[in-house]
Amino acid sequence: MFVKNIQDIEKLQISGEGIKNVLKQVPIGPDQGWANTLRVFTLQKDGHTPKHSHDWEHVNYVISGSGTLEMNGKLNSLTKGSFAYVPPNVEHQYSNSGDEDFEMICIVPQKGDY
Repeated sequence: MFVKNIQDIEKLQISGEGIKNVLKQVPIGPDQGWANTLRVFTLQKDGHTPKHSHDWEHVNYVISGSGTLEMNGKLNSLTKGSFAYVPPNVEHQYSNSGDEDFEMICIVPQKGDY
């Protein structure tokens, strides 16, 4: 059993090629006894993830702000309450399209959390 508030989970600055203004929190995963990993990403103003693909899926839920999810070259608008599913091996990129932080839950299998 595990209960905690997101405010108590450390925010880590993510860096790397194609990444800008991205913070990551990992509230629930293998350390809490779950085989998958629930992450919370905060894309700050002008923030984005790299354009990439991999052999696992993503399930997303937008907590706040507005952004875009580009999948295979098509832009999809995301706002508070939006859901998204990114299948394996689909090129994708998340971007903040607003002036406020864009926060989303991202659930992946354990191998997808790196």
